[in-house]
Amino acid sequence: MVEKVREIGYADLKDLKKYSEMVFGKIFEGREKAKQRVVYDLLNYMKTNNKNQFINQTLKLIASKMDDPETKKLSELINTLWVEYDTPENFEKMGYAIIMGIISSKKGGE
Repeated sequence: MVEKVREIGYADLKDLKKYSEMVFGKIFEGREKAKQRVVYDLLNYMKTNNKNQFINQTLKLIASKMDDPETKKLSELINTLWVEYDTPENFEKMGYAIIMGIISSKKGGE
């Protein structure tokens, strides 16, 4: 019997993007070139399907702001979704939600 893999829901992806936008806005405040480099790296990890590098770089970046409640929420969300929806299709959806959050982040996480 083949087990049907669950697809990640729209609400989870929306939360992932929202919290990514808030947290990475604080991390990259005043550092647009650094933000662009990270987006470039993450897109390359997705292109090569390198899930481990993607998640490692993402979690390493947010670790610097773990005293912030929004960062804790993002970290918990990433860890939960990564375990619960571990498929290539869901990796792509989660990855793009995080990247879109980074791209659309504004100064100070506003």
